Amino acid sequence: MEPEINFAHMVLQVGDIEASKHFYLDLVGLTPRRAIPLADGRPVVPFTQGIALTSGKPGKPLQIDHIAFRVNDVRTIAERLKAAEVKFFNELHDGVLGLTIYVADPDGNKVELFQEGVKLEGS
Repeated sequence: MEPEINFAHMVLQVGDIEASKHFYLDLVGLTPRRAIPLADGRPVVPFTQGIALTSGKPGKPLQIDHIAFRVNDVRTIAERLKAAEVKFFNELHDGVLGLTIYVADPDGNKVELFQEGVKLEGS
């Protein structure tokens, strides 16, 4: 029997916990979960979708290419992000996985949000 491997979580080092918490919680719409302290004492803000935020190390390069989330209403999220003047790498478009946007979180990490089975026109 082959070993089973499943995604557990990813911890993002961020420059401003509160700004990042606002982005992921209030603008993107992730669901918070109970925090388990990091071993080194840094604050952590975890979400049920598998990412957690912690304070970063200034001057370090980004360690990820992008984070992707499957969503059920990308148009509404895109409107909310535009109203908050979030930077868009790519506006709503028909992506490989569905109707897609790419935006920057407060630290400049690229975040992909896509809705499967939906197209820019007609759905």
